[in-house]
Amino acid sequence: MLIDRSHKAWATFSIVALLLAGGYFGFYYYTATQPGGPGWSSQSWTGLAYGIVGFGMMIFCGLLGVRRRVRIWRLGKGQSWLRAHIWLGLLAFPIIYFHAGMRFGNNLTLWLMILFAIVLVSGILGVILQNILPHSLLMRVPAETTYEQVPHVIDCLRTEADSMVSKVCGQLGNVAAAPESELMPSGGMGGTIKTVGPVQGKIMRSRARNTGPLEGAAPLKQFYLAEVQPFLRPEFKGKSTLATQRGAVATFAHARTLVPEPLHETLKDLESVCEERRQLAVQVNLHEWLHCWEFIHVPLSYALLVMSAVHATIATLKY
Repeated sequence: MLIDRSHKAWATFSIVALLLAGGYFGFYYYTATQPGGPGWSSQSWTGLAYGIVGFGMMIFCGLLGVRRRVRIWRLGKGQSWLRAHIWLGLLAFPIIYFHAGMRFGNNLTLWLMILFAIVLVSGILGVILQNILPHSLLMRVPAETTYEQVPHVIDCLRTEADSMVSKVCGQLGNVAAAPESELMPSGGMGGTIKTVGPVQGKIMRSRARNTGPLEGAAPLKQFYLAEVQPFLRPEFKGKSTLATQRGAVATFAHARTLVPEPLHETLKDLESVCEERRQLAVQVNLHEWLHCWEFIHVPLSYALLVMSAVHATIATLKY
């Protein structure tokens, strides 16, 4: 998320609004608490004004979830809503704190302020993650694709690897032959680069019809079925030496000692496939970290809104 003009405008508005609200609160609080003064009360017109403004900001921030789910409504751009959500959410906390007379209070008021603080911290953490992780993703995952397409891309990588190995080892036995149109370009020979969705493959090699296993290919087939093919499954979550670059380098170095030199090129291509599979696994992990904070922030935000509404109702009925 870049700091563009819109962010600067919201930041300027929030800072100016905070200075004005803080300045007036300081003046009013000092006047009210002087000897003979009325004392600070959240039920005074000034206290109510801070409470109403702060609660209104909280409601607006909560409407971001509605805006995301009802995208067909012409309610402004999603990015504009997000920027307003961030800055008004930050501004709402001190406004509500002023409403409480800069005290956390007790009972429901105390829990409200604690919950508000947790929501605020989780939101700040989310903003930090959304700025850091996309950059990390770009640096660590050159083969990045859309998150929803990751399982499909991994399937395509496995199909590619199956075809590559069956070409030199014969039929693998436990995999179906891939459609000819997916395995080789027209003409059936020659090298090319295959594009899978937005990910540009690195290992599309010349393809020919299977001519039977080559001499010394049995160890390669065994290595592929035991180590590589299970790793090239979208649902793979277990332990594998191929899951880390260091482990993969050692594993493929050992495999090269078991197969004749003419098959080393196939091992090199398989190593490239595994590298892309690791990059996609990193993308999935980073994506989960990017969104895991929402499982804390979103439910607690709505709980805060409900509790604030209850607090406002009780205060209205009481006074």
